[in-house]
Amino acid sequence: MAETVLEMRNVDKQFPGVHALKNVSFDVRKGEIHALVGQNGAGKSTLLKILAGIYHPDKGTIKINNTEFSRWTPHQVMNKGISFIYQELNLFQNLTVSQNLFIGRELTQFPGLINKNEMRARAKTALARLDATDIDVDILVKDLSAAKQQIVAIAKALDQNPSLLVLDEPTSRLGLEDSNKLFVILEKMRSNGISIIYVSHRLNEIYRISNRITVLRDGNLIKTDDAKSISPRQLVQYMVGEDVQMKKYSRKKNLGNLLLETEALSGSGFDNVTFQLHAGEVLGLVGAVGAGKTEMVRVIFGIDPSKSGVIKIKGEKVQNIQPQKAIGRGIALCPEDRKYQGLILDHTIRENITLSGLNRFCSSLGLVNKKKEKQTVGDLVEKLKVATPSINKNAKELSGGNQQKVVLAKWLCTESQIFIFDEPTVGVDVQGKSEIYDLMHELANNGAGVLFVTSDTEEGLQVSDRLLVMYKGSIITELDPHQTNLEEASLFSMGGIS
Repeated sequence: MAETVLEMRNVDKQFPGVHALKNVSFDVRKGEIHALVGQNGAGKSTLLKILAGIYHPDKGTIKINNTEFSRWTPHQVMNKGISFIYQELNLFQNLTVSQNLFIGRELTQFPGLINKNEMRARAKTALARLDATDIDVDILVKDLSAAKQQIVAIAKALDQNPSLLVLDEPTSRLGLEDSNKLFVILEKMRSNGISIIYVSHRLNEIYRISNRITVLRDGNLIKTDDAKSISPRQLVQYMVGEDVQMKKYSRKKNLGNLLLETEALSGSGFDNVTFQLHAGEVLGLVGAVGAGKTEMVRVIFGIDPSKSGVIKIKGEKVQNIQPQKAIGRGIALCPEDRKYQGLILDHTIRENITLSGLNRFCSSLGLVNKKKEKQTVGDLVEKLKVATPSINKNAKELSGGNQQKVVLAKWLCTESQIFIFDEPTVGVDVQGKSEIYDLMHELANNGAGVLFVTSDTEEGLQVSDRLLVMYKGSIITELDPHQTNLEEASLFSMGGIS
């Protein structure tokens, strides 16, 4: 049996109102990729934060390379050769790429001055390992797309030459090509004796690269076994506690009024986009990361300006649209980056949910009806199954999947009729995805128009009534999900069919 590099035994952790981990044991062997899976709120993030020294267990022990720790700090863990890439990227938005790669371990020269040129050169080398030479090391991180920010975080971790690398949903913002590049790098690291903890909700990735799988559910250890000994269906059953079938959505036959229309719309990253969204439909928009999908919806919502073209809402041409005007006209946007664009993390769940529709709870004097607000928020939290002991818990304390549900609840609290969901299932577990799909179709069945933006072609086919495919900034075709297949749709999204 291979040498054990990490051993966590009988780990227990409680927070007020939540028993996050219940006597969980977990180990990692040298030169293996060990998948850690479970639904949102299963305890995965808590376990990893204990490993990182961010939390301390109420009970339990940890051994790193046979050295036992009773109390440890993030710095001690890093010095033991463990690097982390969290689902919510820990990057400094107002620093450059090179500064982020070496934050806390800056390269210096005599007499103690930071060697910026050496850091820039090392940053370029680190990005080149990921074939990401197109990323400017001098650009501010906030000016990068979510996908490129993910690549920067991966490059930062790999540059530290870890003996154990922890990856939490590393491909959630990556397209197929970048994901495949990452898998090649991880397999090479494994062959060189480096151990990897891999957290993902994407079953195909888990089975592609992992040696063993550990399943957590409701803070309990459910199963640890070789990947080849657990079927995908068994794995989902372990995660959810029941058999989950992939739902097929029937095609909607009678569409309602035209709600949203673009004519030859162009902006930064996309050009000459024309489409129509009707009441009563889920319109899918798929394409690889970088195809221009997010850039387009940001223009529609008024975050970024258009260069040319027309936006019509319910048949009326709209000029100089801004987010407040978009909200007033019934448009809701669940953005790709929920952490920085969808939530105020230091505010409570209640405050976040009622933020966009606060006028619903205000009297003519501007006073908030707290009872009505509490009842509405409580109903939405229950409807979306947000895992929280209290609506007064801060949004930053929730798991990524539950944060996404709060973003959705915020817009359900408004009188929106046009819902734009940009990558709503990133970092969301199997059950949570199904609930989001159901919600989109429920909205459509109730007369709303839903634009569902995703880089996952398979889920686009599963969920959409119509499917638009975007490639290099242009919509190149419309497909009928009930008449096409994954191979054809994927070829279009990768530019393989013209």
